[in-house]
Amino acid sequence: MSDTCKEKLFPISVGGSKDEKISCTIYDPVNEYIIVAGNSSSEDFVPAANDHAFAYAVDIEGNWKWGKFFYNVSFAVSTISGCHLDANGNVVFLSMGDSMPVIIELNPQDG
Repeated sequence: MSDTCKEKLFPISVGGSKDEKISCTIYDPVNEYIIVAGNSSSEDFVPAANDHAFAYAVDIEGNWKWGKFFYNVSFAVSTISGCHLDANGNVVFLSMGDSMPVIIELNPQDG
């Protein structure tokens, strides 16, 4: 793919009709994914109008790979405030749900 074509791939548009806030962007060099996380209040993007944490991955060509929103048993994880690739190659999200800290660890290849 030429550089001119690659320039037309970004920016990508993700989200719903209300507010999405991105709090974390990380690059996974193993899978060559850009992983983005934050929270949304768009009921046409997450299941309800209250805040839900979400994360998604696109490859370096801008192709969608996976997307998730998060629950911890019966309540929504409301926000993701940070992310990190750990020594095992997993993505670790620091988040909040029901006014308590929640740590999410997931495989970056498939979410």
